[in-house]
This record gives sequence, structure tokens and C-alpha cells, in this order.
Amino acid sequence: MATSKLRYRGIPYDASQHEHPSSEAVEHTYRGRHYVAPLKHEPAPVDPSLELHYRGAVYHHSAGQAA
Repeated sequence: MATSKLRYRGIPYDASQHEHPSSEAVEHTYRGRHYVAPLKHEPAPVDPSLELHYRGAVYHHSAGQAA
């Protein structure tokens, strides 16, 4: 058995065997809202001009802090 870096409750497993969500649209409901969209999605592009407000402080997106 090949060594795996991932373990669950002491049992190693291979993450490459996981099922990956399809990009095909699926009807689903989340918190009472109905959607017809793929379960797998790509993140939205970053808008550097967007101001983020959190607990009274104003932040601007920085590519260096995104990772």
C-alpha cells in the first residue's frame, strides 16, 4: 500500500479517488432558495477597486494577501 499524506481517524486515504463535482447545471435548493446551476464553480474575478468594510475598518483587495 502506498503511503498517503492524508489521514482520517488514523486511516490513510488517497484524495485522488474523491468524486469531483460536475460543471453540468443541477437543480438544487439551499436555505430555501432554488438554484439551477453547476455545483462546481470558479471564483469570481477580483475587483481591485472594491472597498471591503469590516467592523468599521475599510480594506482594499491586495493580490499579495489573497494567497
